[in-house]
Amino acid sequence: MSTRRSSRSRLGSEMVQVLVGKEQRDFRMHKKLLCRTSVFFRNHIEAAQQESKTTKSESEDSVLWLPEESPEVFELFIVWLYDRRAFQAYVDSAVEKASRNRHSPTSSPSRISPARHSPSRMGTTRHAETTDSERRALRWNLVRLHLFAEVIDLPALQDDSMDALQDLYLRCDWDMSPGFITFLYGDCSLDNAVRLRKWAVAMLAWTLHGGDGTSSEFEKLFAVFPKLKADYGMHFNKMAASKADLRIKNPQLRLPMNNLRSEERLFGFRQCSFHSHRSAVGEGVCPHLVTGQEDSDDMETGSTLMGEDIISEEEDEEKLEGEAGSSDSEVIITPVCDMETSFLDLS
Repeated sequence: MSTRRSSRSRLGSEMVQVLVGKEQRDFRMHKKLLCRTSVFFRNHIEAAQQESKTTKSESEDSVLWLPEESPEVFELFIVWLYDRRAFQAYVDSAVEKASRNRHSPTSSPSRISPARHSPSRMGTTRHAETTDSERRALRWNLVRLHLFAEVIDLPALQDDSMDALQDLYLRCDWDMSPGFITFLYGDCSLDNAVRLRKWAVAMLAWTLHGGDGTSSEFEKLFAVFPKLKADYGMHFNKMAASKADLRIKNPQLRLPMNNLRSEERLFGFRQCSFHSHRSAVGEGVCPHLVTGQEDSDDMETGSTLMGEDIISEEEDEEKLEGEAGSSDSEVIITPVCDMETSFLDLS
């Protein structure tokens, strides 16, 4: 039995129709995978099935509607859910593209090109405006993916999106902007954005002590958002107690371990500093290094997040025996079929 056939058999044949956004963009996903992955989806699918029975609907698939979510963000979720390697490859590629022309995520077209009205520069300016828009779109999609992961209670997805956001800021050499702080403290609930706020405050301290000249704007935000001022004071005191130099301790920099030597701690943050499991891991190994890098056919989401195995021991042994003969093309086909023309394409 091929890897693709065995993977599909483990996923089952029942599908769920998910309508995303106010425009109700249509996605069809495996019911078994969604239910095993998230209690949020399991409860909503069961409720939809009960309603279908009550109304005697003839629809074969369960239907869910997520009116407040973005189709672009949901595409990212689907790729992550079905194929972690494809998700990581996309993020790496998108971050690489975003870093080629590094501007502030809040740059205006006039800042991108002062000579924008020159006929000889029109093509260059238009390209700069486009690439800057793509960078900002990628940043917001990663932020909203993190928030969506909190809503559906998927800590591993939260952590992956946080890692990607840190990488994006590092590669683009971005500072923390007043607009982003305003969004996190003015528009987001603490429950959904707690780790984003923690990272943003660390970024804010690094930005201000780097002397970028915007301290007056943030002083106004401290007055508007007392919680921001409290979080900043707590972070500042913690860094002072550890004798960290805020001018060089960069929150964009994820050091590839949690058990760091003294000199390493001066320049960046532990790998899991802004992860959902930070307090449980301590200085140990990030659990994503053990479970998060497995092949999509392992269906890691079911075994690690829900405490249940989608793959039985017998199936897993069968998979391992046939693994040597499997090819890279033998993977689960995700509902995002045409990646070249999807919303994920930033080319």
